[in-house]
Parts: sequence; C-alpha cells; structure tokens
Amino acid sequence: MPELKDKGQEIARIHEEVARLEDEIHRISNKLNNEGFISRVPAAMIEKEQKKRSAFLKKQEKLKEMLTTISG
Repeated sequence: MPELKDKGQEIARIHEEVARLEDEIHRISNKLNNEGFISRVPAAMIEKEQKKRSAFLKKQEKLKEMLTTISG
C-alpha cells in the first residue's frame, strides 16, 4: 500500500491531468462548434479532431474513476 504522502501526490497528479484534458476537450469543442473552422478544413481534419476529443473524454473518465478508487 503506498504511503499517504505518495497517495496525495498521485491524487494531485491525476487532478492536474484531468484539468489539462478538460482544457483540451474545451479547445477542440470550440473548434468543432466554429462554423468558420468547419467550412474551411477538410472532412478528414474534422474527423481527426472528433477522434482526439473522444479519446481525451475516455482518458478523462478513466482518471476520474481512478480518483474515486484512490480516494475511497
């Protein structure tokens, strides 16, 4: 079992990563909601951004589950 200090550091690290992913998800969502962006980029680029956002959302969800497990 990790020491309490290590546990606290791990929780802090996960919170930072969740916040970073939240920023990335927000940034990508803004792009995808921008008509100017959508109208001028190829469909492949839009699909790439959608996949990236989906991957970030999945990773964020896993990290949140880890936080629940560690904090529990």
